[in-house]
Amino acid sequence: MLAVLLLALASCTNPFAPKLEPGLSNLSSALGDQRTVAGVFQNVQYAFTYGDTLIYGNLLHPDFQFRYYNPDRAAEVAFNRDEEMRIAWNLFHSADQIDIQWNDYISQDGDSVRLTVTRAYTMKVILPANETFRVDGRAQFRLTRNAPTDVWLIRTWFDESNS
Repeated sequence: MLAVLLLALASCTNPFAPKLEPGLSNLSSALGDQRTVAGVFQNVQYAFTYGDTLIYGNLLHPDFQFRYYNPDRAAEVAFNRDEEMRIAWNLFHSADQIDIQWNDYISQDGDSVRLTVTRAYTMKVILPANETFRVDGRAQFRLTRNAPTDVWLIRTWFDESNS
């Protein structure tokens, strides 16, 4: 009797559970493989598009710095990881839409555990009431990892844009 009951339970399916689409796998995910440079940029794009601070935070090294030159102060400004996460959270939650598109690789130099990558990008931020900001710029990233099989982490993001 117990065997029949177990067999009956094993053959039951939940009619309310969604079916998985055939051929859907982790490889078809919108997230990139962070062990590749392209995967890092794909994940930054995903985090900004979907306002995902968890994905964004997983890209940042514990000693992360966001830096840019402020022409009004005639000085370079830097944010540490905690400040950057707070700023990103505020941006993600106040914007109606954020689109970031990575363009050309301007330069890439380094080895299997440290890289400096400079890329052009276009970013559009739409705030409530359709207030829109657009930046065409470039940024230099210092990526690091402990071993060639580890994921890349962004150690420094230096925005070289004039906006």
